[in-house]
Amino acid sequence: MEITRYIHVFFLSLIGFSGLGQESQELPVKVFILGGQSNMDGTGKSEDLPEKYRSHPDEVMIWDNKKEKWVSLGTDSFSERRKFKFGPEIAFSHLMAKKFPNHTIAIVKTSGGGTKLWKHWLPGQPMYTRFLKNMNNALQNLKGQGVAYEVSGMLWMQGESDAETLEWANAYEENLKVLYKDVRKETGKKNLPIVMGRISIGLLRKTPWNFDHTEVVQAAQDKVAAEDKNVFIINTDKLETLNDNTHSNSESNIWLGEKMGRLMWKALK
Repeated sequence: MEITRYIHVFFLSLIGFSGLGQESQELPVKVFILGGQSNMDGTGKSEDLPEKYRSHPDEVMIWDNKKEKWVSLGTDSFSERRKFKFGPEIAFSHLMAKKFPNHTIAIVKTSGGGTKLWKHWLPGQPMYTRFLKNMNNALQNLKGQGVAYEVSGMLWMQGESDAETLEWANAYEENLKVLYKDVRKETGKKNLPIVMGRISIGLLRKTPWNFDHTEVVQAAQDKVAAEDKNVFIINTDKLETLNDNTHSNSESNIWLGEKMGRLMWKALK
């Protein structure tokens, strides 16, 4: 079977249209795991998507955490519940499909607005437990179908809520190292590439919340990236936001996804 036809048939099989023969498994599915808070949730409006992002490659799929099955990008239960708002996963996935044309691209996203690294995302805490559960459910689904896969990388967009107090901000560096170390242990990839968006200095403008210690969290994120050759950081200071000076607008969600994709491609090529 030609590899291009295989990918299309493979994608259809995962969303319930047909089976997949063992002989077709020539290249592993590239799985990317995404985590964070509201700017990973995404606040882009689907109606603002440029034409090139309004239809998605057949080679891209996303895990529906609620229904526990693979679906087309942008159609999962989480997106539907949020009135089809989008985050960086749209532009990121399109770029990955372009850069890896002979692979299926699989996205597993777990995020929650307002969640804090120190309280929700460390090992044993609720968001991280959910993150691992969603990832493992997705991987078990592939394994159960006899489909080869590899966890290729992680995207992280979080830290705003940890800037609310100096105590939480000061703990961010070590907490982030703990998180990344455990993700690599759980995935079995000690050099797993991780691309993160640094929180924006714009959080110090007037917002409905208090992010007084944004610069402390920024410094922590910069230091983690500087000390780990497999962690890549994106400066988001110039990204435009909604009126709350906190959440990225549609164009910024696209820009962030594209930038995350370029850095991930650089790490993987």
